[in-house]
Amino acid sequence: MNQHIIRTNCIDCNRILDCFTQVIDDSEDFLNQQKVQINYKKGETIIKEGTSVSSIYYILDGLVKLYLEGSNKNIMIKVLNSSDFLGLTSLFGDKTYNFSATALSDTTICSIELDNIRNLFAKSCKFAHESARWYCENYNLMFTKCYNLGLKQLNGRLANTLIYLNEEKFKSDDIYTHLTRKDLAELSGTSVESVVRILSEFNDEKIIKISGKKIEITNLDLLKKICKSG
Repeated sequence: MNQHIIRTNCIDCNRILDCFTQVIDDSEDFLNQQKVQINYKKGETIIKEGTSVSSIYYILDGLVKLYLEGSNKNIMIKVLNSSDFLGLTSLFGDKTYNFSATALSDTTICSIELDNIRNLFAKSCKFAHESARWYCENYNLMFTKCYNLGLKQLNGRLANTLIYLNEEKFKSDDIYTHLTRKDLAELSGTSVESVVRILSEFNDEKIIKISGKKIEITNLDLLKKICKSG
C-alpha cells in the first residue's frame, strides 16, 4: 500500500487547527500522546470489514466512502469528509469493524489508539458532548437509509441520494468529480443501469443539469417531492 506515515503528537502537529482537539478541555495528556497521520491515495482501502478494531480514525482532509460488502454488490452507507470520525461506533462495542472504508480522493487521516479516545471521553465533557451529537446525527442517518432501501421506489432513492450529496458539507469538495455512477448506485441501493436511466429522466425534466460527471440540482423543490413520495 502506497502510504506516507507521519508519527506525531497534537502539540507538534501542523494540522491541529483543523482538528477536533479544538473542542476538548483538560486534554494535555491526550495532546501529548503519539498519533499517526496516514496519507491514502484515491481508491486505497482504509478499513476492511471484519478486521480487528485497533484505532479510531479522524479525517483531516479528503473524501471517504463507508460501505457494507455483499457477495454481488456493495451498499454505500455514507460519504465522509474532513472532521468526520471513522470507527467511533466500535469504541465500546464490536471488536471488529462491521464496515469497509475506501478513499474517494487523496485523503489524510489521523489514527488514534482506542484507549486514548476512551480516556478522552472520561476526561473531557466537551468532547463527550460533541461525540454524542455526531453519533446521534449518524444514527438518524441509518434510520433514513433503512427507510429508503426498504420502502422507496428507485426514483425516490436516487432523489434522496442527490439531496444528501447537495448538503453544504460537500460543496467545497466538488463531490461529483469523485463519484462514479457505480458509487451513486451503491449509495442509492440500486443498479448502475437504473441510476443512468433516472438521471437522464431528471435531466430531461430539468430537475437536474448533467455536465460530464457533474450534477447540478436545478429544481430542489421538485426533487424533494419525488424523494418524499418515493
